[in-house]
Amino acid sequence: MSKVKTLAQETTQVRGKRQSARSGACREDGLTGRREAPGQERAGVKKYPPTVNTGERSKLDAHSNMLRVEKYEQDSDLISNYQSPASAPIQLCMRDGKIVMQMIRIPAQSECCTIDTVRITMNEKTVFNKVGGSMISDDDIARGFSKCIEEIFGFGITRQYEKGRDFFSFAWELGDNYGHFAMGGIRQRDSVLIAINGQGCLAAKPGWELRLYQFITSSDCISPRITRVDLAHDDFEGAQFSVHDFDRVWETGGFDRFGNRPEPHNYGPWKNNDPQGKGLTFYAGTKSSSQLFRGYEKGKQLGSPFSPWVRAEVQFSNRDKIIPFEILIDPSSYFVAAYPILQQYSPQKTGKRTTTTKKMAEAGVEHFTKYTKLGYGKFIRIARQLYGDSAFLDMVQSDTDDWPSRLRIPNYEFSPTPIHKQQMPESCVPFAVTASDYGYPDDTSSMYSHYIPQ
Repeated sequence: MSKVKTLAQETTQVRGKRQSARSGACREDGLTGRREAPGQERAGVKKYPPTVNTGERSKLDAHSNMLRVEKYEQDSDLISNYQSPASAPIQLCMRDGKIVMQMIRIPAQSECCTIDTVRITMNEKTVFNKVGGSMISDDDIARGFSKCIEEIFGFGITRQYEKGRDFFSFAWELGDNYGHFAMGGIRQRDSVLIAINGQGCLAAKPGWELRLYQFITSSDCISPRITRVDLAHDDFEGAQFSVHDFDRVWETGGFDRFGNRPEPHNYGPWKNNDPQGKGLTFYAGTKSSSQLFRGYEKGKQLGSPFSPWVRAEVQFSNRDKIIPFEILIDPSSYFVAAYPILQQYSPQKTGKRTTTTKKMAEAGVEHFTKYTKLGYGKFIRIARQLYGDSAFLDMVQSDTDDWPSRLRIPNYEFSPTPIHKQQMPESCVPFAVTASDYGYPDDTSSMYSHYIPQ
């Protein structure tokens, strides 16, 4: 024993008895004693550890918590098979001087998902290889890309926005708000963006995935890159998984990737179990990550409070990984390889796009009916008695034939005329020079330049 410890021990001992400490009473045998209240038993070592440093959990709470954990045990076989080298090999490569990961895929048993969003960038010189001809202004390049986009999706560029988007200087609308086309900007390095949203993927001409794959893999396309793609599985009956199942599966490792568990987020009235039917959403991951899971009640989001429709969606971005072009023609293999729990969707076919469009229209009708009755139900009941059904409907109906946005059926055939098919405005060359303007004699020239209509 060191000298310091020996001296400290000697100072606290008097005739073999320990001096009383600040907490607890002193006993004659030199050991410290504890004070208990009358009728109180001495506290022993608890079976269940305390949850915080201010007290201990009661036996009842600990027992119920134990049962809750034991109810959802980890599926070790599913997780180990998913994270084995044969099922999930890690492939690294270089991109722009940085090490990024190559996406993996697992063969799916059926077409269990569809593409819901896709964003692609490429060099603007691609349009010269595809279309040819002379293009001077940005509008000329936009008309050239509009022709290429229409050949792929069935709709093209329809109008220009007042402001740019996604850090590009100029932006144009695709179809009937089916996405946007953007270009221009110092930091964009002569690249262009083609962004197709969920409505655009539904409205596109069938087979657009293969045509887009052939377009970006051809030798005429310069520096193509998929920057984002969303894959979705629609369960119209809600028979596979619910949003509560996704939340519970996260605890058992159903969303673990390479030993990491993504951060969970719950959006919506989870505490009271959504009494108004507005819909619940479960996130695994963050929007700043390269991979994000989103499970939500799609039918309730569209306005149908009793719809069982559940959508499981995975969002891929190219922040620290390379999105292969093959994801356009084989999305299901990459969908089931994203998380262990999604392998349960492998034998389940996703809903057809025609069924998805029908379900969206039905939810829109239910939404308008609900809020029309809630806001104007009393007035409609009295007005029918005063004016009659026919006269009252003529009074309140719209003067135009435009459809509400919730009831519009996404279809490329209903898209407005693209700009490359619109009649170009008449232009002129205001300063057409002649030989005399350069000092050479020309009998037909004049002192002034004149307008030449085109």
